[in-house]
Amino acid sequence: MKNLKIKNANKIIFIENKANYIDYIQNKMQKDEFVVYHGGMYGPIKGQFFKNIYEASRNSEFYHWSDIDIGGLKIFIRLQNIIHELIPYKMDIEAFYSKKAYWKDMSKDYRKKLLELKKQLDYNCFDNLIDEMLKNNSKLEQEAFI
Repeated sequence: MKNLKIKNANKIIFIENKANYIDYIQNKMQKDEFVVYHGGMYGPIKGQFFKNIYEASRNSEFYHWSDIDIGGLKIFIRLQNIIHELIPYKMDIEAFYSKKAYWKDMSKDYRKKLLELKKQLDYNCFDNLIDEMLKNNSKLEQEAFI
């Protein structure tokens, strides 16, 4: 892909989950937004595509929305390696507590893995969220927001 142009987009939102992506573009998308279906962990080709989007719209704000779980946090951090200004979208304490009825319990092994993530400097933007997840022994899937 060459010469990509994204016009009139002040906000670029990457959404991991397909159901949430469809719901967002049908019901919540604003006129100044460009929304991208992410689809989970990505390979080099999709990573280049995301880089092209970033380079075509450097004056925009960039957001990413994933599950509030280990996978979602890892996807965010990986995308942040391409888009340094990336901001979590509905991946914070307020969003987590807003869908308490949909929380899923974590196993002991899962908790250990989450604690290991917290030790990594890349994840310090999620320290408070991880603390709340551990305190409540819970994680949250994106689908709860549909």
